[in-house]
Amino acid sequence: MSELFTLGRPANSEREDLPRGAKTSSSMRHLLVLREGDQERVITLDAATYSLGRHPANSIVVEDKLVSRQHAILLRIPKPQSGDCFFRIIDGNLQGRRSQNGIWVNGKRLYSRDLRDRDVIAISNSIHATYHQIQATDTDLNALPSDESPSAAQGRIDSTFLDSAEQEQYSEAVLVRLSSFPEMAPHPIVEMDLHGGITYLNPAADQEFSGIRDQPDHPARVGVRQLMLQNANYCGTREIEVAGRIYEQSIQGIPQSQLIRCYLIDITQRRQMERAVRKSEERYALAARGANDGLWDWDLNQNAVYLSPRWKAMIGYAEDEISTQIQEWLGRIHSEDQSRVQTEIERHLTGQKPYFECEFRLLHKNGDYRYVRSRGMAVFDSQNQPLRMAGSQTDITEYHLAREQLLHDAFYDAMTGLPNRVLLLDRVSQALKKCKRHQQDRCAVLFLDLDRFKVINDSLGHMMGDKLIVEVSKRLLNCLRSEDTVARLGGDEFVILLKDVEGVDGAIAAAQKVQQILAMPFDLAGREVFTSVSIGIALGHRHYERPEDLLRDADAAMYQAKQEGKDSYIVFQSAMHTQAVALLELENDLRRAIERQEFQLYYQPIIDLNTHQIRSFEALVRWFHPERGLVPPSDFIPLAEDTGLIIPMGYGLLREACQQLQQWQQLAPAPLSVCVNIASRQFAHADFVNYLQQILTEIPLPPGSLKLEITEGVIMKRPDLVADKLAQLKDLGVQLSVDDFGTGYSSLSYLQTFPVDTLKVDRSFVMKMGHPDSREIVKTIVTLAHNLGLDVVAEGVETQAQAQLLKAMGCEYAQGYHFARPMEPDAVLSLLGTKDQRSVPHPAL
Repeated sequence: MSELFTLGRPANSEREDLPRGAKTSSSMRHLLVLREGDQERVITLDAATYSLGRHPANSIVVEDKLVSRQHAILLRIPKPQSGDCFFRIIDGNLQGRRSQNGIWVNGKRLYSRDLRDRDVIAISNSIHATYHQIQATDTDLNALPSDESPSAAQGRIDSTFLDSAEQEQYSEAVLVRLSSFPEMAPHPIVEMDLHGGITYLNPAADQEFSGIRDQPDHPARVGVRQLMLQNANYCGTREIEVAGRIYEQSIQGIPQSQLIRCYLIDITQRRQMERAVRKSEERYALAARGANDGLWDWDLNQNAVYLSPRWKAMIGYAEDEISTQIQEWLGRIHSEDQSRVQTEIERHLTGQKPYFECEFRLLHKNGDYRYVRSRGMAVFDSQNQPLRMAGSQTDITEYHLAREQLLHDAFYDAMTGLPNRVLLLDRVSQALKKCKRHQQDRCAVLFLDLDRFKVINDSLGHMMGDKLIVEVSKRLLNCLRSEDTVARLGGDEFVILLKDVEGVDGAIAAAQKVQQILAMPFDLAGREVFTSVSIGIALGHRHYERPEDLLRDADAAMYQAKQEGKDSYIVFQSAMHTQAVALLELENDLRRAIERQEFQLYYQPIIDLNTHQIRSFEALVRWFHPERGLVPPSDFIPLAEDTGLIIPMGYGLLREACQQLQQWQQLAPAPLSVCVNIASRQFAHADFVNYLQQILTEIPLPPGSLKLEITEGVIMKRPDLVADKLAQLKDLGVQLSVDDFGTGYSSLSYLQTFPVDTLKVDRSFVMKMGHPDSREIVKTIVTLAHNLGLDVVAEGVETQAQAQLLKAMGCEYAQGYHFARPMEPDAVLSLLGTKDQRSVPHPAL
């Protein structure tokens, strides 16, 4: 081992990345020429990272709706051999989220690329960028100060906008001139005339010294003119303090232009470090005795080493258990780290590095390895030959363990220890690449969602819900092959990646196995709990370009399985994606329809079967889409409920119905009412009663003229809460109807308790009244309603026979195509304006 640490030419060291925000010190300059329509920007790339996207927080902001909020990342990658660097572009952000439209380099869509000179990057249809690497030789550039701290450089984007005359082909000389232009300098540059007036501020000066033009007593201006009066060719440096920051100000007279040019560098951090060093030196003796670090002193001539007691204790040894042989130290270094330690020592001893610093693993007495960071410096003789090397050693095992834990947390689910979405996408991507290389290879993704998990979570508590998730993950791991991947996306969603699966049959067999293993009861703290799972299956093939697309299709199949009754599996079909896209487009159209007020209320008369008069109207919504035409309510009402759009839409239609009723009541002297259907989500909304009260305050209506229809399902969901809300509605003078009665599971006791006025017989019973069983059901409902003191309205009456039968049963009211179809408000006005204002044409009953 000791021969590895002989003096000589050092081996190549590993790459040492510059700290984030540090400027490159090479002579190469990296520029990005960004073309946005007719305008172009030249951006000097001198920081470690840049983010590009539409969001204002990005380093490079591109305002285009086709560009994602964070579209791409630019990373500077050092090249240790030459001291230069290059830039790598990565699609999306560092958390693995890809951009919407991707990035195209030289006409090819890529996830990442190490950029080369003159690479053309397409960000959207109208925005392109060209990457340049140029040799900076301009004298103005070399004259600019370069001692900038990393913190000062971080986050600044230096860019120049070009006019149309400059938007020609760029030669390297033009780009060098732009990169060295004072506008792009990161340090403040202040130019004054011989009278002390400001003639020029670069952007950095304008930002750091806001208001300097109007401040003759600004520290950067005070005394400069006097120096020039003493010596027109003055060139010197001084320190000034501005707003608590310390600057080194270089002042240069330019007599031929009668100007004074000042370059300023923020050296606050440097001065703070110098003060800290002085304090550190004063405390060194005491700190050395009380430090928790181990000290070492290596005599290079004798090849002996002194190791302090703390150094020995760090790896579990007593003072007398380790000798002074250098092998006591070097022989305990992990075999994988030895060459790196050797390289770092030789780099310091041969003058390539001013100090020695290296992290490595050191063997502990108990057989484990401890992570340590060792630092040191050599002492040289008059011939520059190393005599000894001394330093300290710090135990950083806890730091490394924490870092490893952070890396683990970035790719694994904290609760179950399963891979998370980031790691899953990477593995799916690798599987798809393999499918492309070998067409006979197939993979599949199973998207799992536990059925009724919310019920378990809400009833037993979140701790039990979490325990169930952990137990499910264990069963999934045990029932799959070692080469397969089980990942948790969050909540009760899991994804299984099956590699080398035997087509759809193999994927279905795996899904059935999962269902069987999860069908067995779970023991949660002595409580037996059952659950099932809905599974979507998508087969991976070479046509998939992105892993997200395969997961998306498996998710769509899982959703279809949920819709078809849960505890089932569905294999993805391309029509599902088309349906999902169509549903998303319909949702977007629905949002725009609410903004554009594309909805219209039609009104269907409700007839008194005894007097043949119109007693009320039911308001029915119609959506006339500018491109789709008439969209059936069955297509958009459930979607509006799922998305919550039913709330703003329902409130708007409720207000419109009240305004229309008020207008009609002015024409029809006898009582007239309107029935409005209230969706379950709208009824459950916390502000529903308050909003309705506000409407009735703005649009006063006679008590009982507004009727709200709610279904049995709404009543039975939370009877305790519904009763209170119904009472509040009755206090507002609103009548209440139970819609589609007979199709749900209402309890007669609730009908007696709730302040309901009317039962509406569902059209499914009315249509089948020719059958004795259905006829008896309708008769029973009518009798029940009358015994409870309620009115009855029959829906969907389409024939004279149905109307006569209902009248004979004692049903008071009916509606349907037999009497009138839903009509526009103008048609209702015409009807109310006839001689017999309250009648509609109908056969004799």
